[in-house]
Amino acid sequence: MEALHEAMLAEKKALRQKMLAFRRSLTKEQREAKSRAILEALYQEPHFQQAKTIFAYASMPDEVQLYDLLAHALKAGKRVGLPLITGRGLMEAVSLPSLDALVPGKFGILTVRREEQAIIPASEIDFVVVPGAAFSPAGERLGLGGGYYDRYLMEKAPQAYRTALTFDGQVVASVPMEAHDAKVNLILTETRRIEPNT
Repeated sequence: MEALHEAMLAEKKALRQKMLAFRRSLTKEQREAKSRAILEALYQEPHFQQAKTIFAYASMPDEVQLYDLLAHALKAGKRVGLPLITGRGLMEAVSLPSLDALVPGKFGILTVRREEQAIIPASEIDFVVVPGAAFSPAGERLGLGGGYYDRYLMEKAPQAYRTALTFDGQVVASVPMEAHDAKVNLILTETRRIEPNT
């Protein structure tokens, strides 16, 4: 059993490294153009349009760029949550009152200014934009290794509709999954809309 687990971890690590290398290989222009196409697709999604509270994240330079999504959602009157790390493998969603409240946090990732942080109850989140290194057409997700989203989605916000916004090159045939790994309901890339189990 232990050997199987070790093999699974090694497989995940290898795929994660490959996918992150792919992400870094894109030029800034390519990332921006692909990100725009992905967000345009997202804005057409009924689940997104109907969501009152969405949980997203401040993207890293090599990820799909979500700054416009945060602005769009706030302008549409939605409540927007961003991750706040509260412990090892643990996080909460904190309300983003405005883009002006963003400041660099851990690892240089933008987060809500401490004095403006207010936690959104996980049970009130309708829609989550889930980051990841790789996804499969079956909705499988390879995270970045911390387990934050798996725990949050499975234990705290199982009701939330989960969407992956990812570059086409990060969609692979299958992803090694364990029992505690959370799947996604929808994958949007710059060229495809993949809805697992439909």
